[in-house]
Amino acid sequence: MILKLVQIILYILLVIIPMLYFLHLLKKESLFYKCLVVLIALFSGNGIWLKFYFHPNNLLFEYFVIATQVQLWFLYILFLIIVLYRFLFRFIRHKPFRKGHILIIILTVTLTASGFTEHYMKRRHHYDVTINKQSSMKNLKLCVVSDFHIGTGSYLKTVDNFVSRVNSEHYDAILMVGDIFDENTPDALIPQCLESFSHLKSTYGTYAIAGNHEYYRKNTNFLNDLNKYHIHYLRNHYIEVDGKFNIVGFNDHTSHDHYNINQVIANMNKSLPTITLDHNPDRYKKYHDFTDLQLSGHTHNGQIFPGNIFMNLYFDYSYGQHQYGHEDIIVTSGMGSWGFPFRLGTQAEYCDINLQFSKK
Repeated sequence: MILKLVQIILYILLVIIPMLYFLHLLKKESLFYKCLVVLIALFSGNGIWLKFYFHPNNLLFEYFVIATQVQLWFLYILFLIIVLYRFLFRFIRHKPFRKGHILIIILTVTLTASGFTEHYMKRRHHYDVTINKQSSMKNLKLCVVSDFHIGTGSYLKTVDNFVSRVNSEHYDAILMVGDIFDENTPDALIPQCLESFSHLKSTYGTYAIAGNHEYYRKNTNFLNDLNKYHIHYLRNHYIEVDGKFNIVGFNDHTSHDHYNINQVIANMNKSLPTITLDHNPDRYKKYHDFTDLQLSGHTHNGQIFPGNIFMNLYFDYSYGQHQYGHEDIIVTSGMGSWGFPFRLGTQAEYCDINLQFSKK
């Protein structure tokens, strides 16, 4: 139900509103141009429905979907730029440039190309965190990845490249904080990607929780298979790692799991440094008493401008590193993209965290 509502909202924002605006601009033009605008808009809108409801493993189909999405985002960005362009010149009471339309087209092409490029450029974002607890370790090097959304512009080759890159960086632990897969991931692709993830190498292993999109799938049995692929699945559970630190993992609320946080951590040694994984960053206050570092994703930092503005308004902490009392909170924008392999004003990333310990 939530997904269908999101899809309808996307269709209105990305297709209907720009189409109506372009029709308004062409109100004095012939019926031919108006019909052309409607046809182009509807063709672009197919990229939304095709991607959500049809997932054949067919290269030709994938190219067709990409073509509709390129057109969709080109028109959406064109709409935003024209609105901004007209507003600015009306605000400053200046006539538009004689060749302003050329500038608009150049900007639109540049931003559209940049949006797709930003999805495929996987960046590493470094953070330094100090936990004021004693530890036998001087530091801990963590790799944190979230929101891969495999099946939307991220496939087996993307996973293979990620595994190779991470293994070359020699991490102490690898933490997956949800939405590695989603409702659009082809069933056959899941075991292939898990097999690739099983080759991740680190000192203390790989740990994972589920996000909301894993639970939007009809079949979530693959979550129970994670341990077979050398991935410790933390479903409202904690692990004391080699007697040195704790990792606590909570499932996303969409799982409808019923659990008591105090019962989950009842036997945990709270004197050890504790890392909490929760896909959604919203519940940081509930973990404050026992958590030194919370790691989350989910927000994508809005993924597409002006989404980052709305995320900042909705979440207390929607992206980056924050402090809540003694608790550090890091929210990543994610390794992939949801719905469309497109990012505007945000980046696809994984986190490289250097965790140090110093008792005050």
